Amino acid sequence: MEEKYFIVKIQYDLLDDQSGKVKRIREEKLVSAISVTDCEAKVTKNFEGFSYEWRITSVSESKIDEVIS
Repeated sequence: MEEKYFIVKIQYDLLDDQSGKVKRIREEKLVSAISVTDCEAKVTKNFEGFSYEWRITSVSESKIDEVIS
């Protein structure tokens, strides 16, 4: 199977030490994977040991077809 690129949106809550308020942090990751399931597995492995409770809020296939470095 051909690898594709997926945009994964992740969310977690972070306590702001100065204000004492909880900030909702949203991040986007670009993941190379063969399927949505593979993508979720890669993200989960990447976030092992992450000290905050996090969750994937969405996964969508990217229009990016190649990364040149």
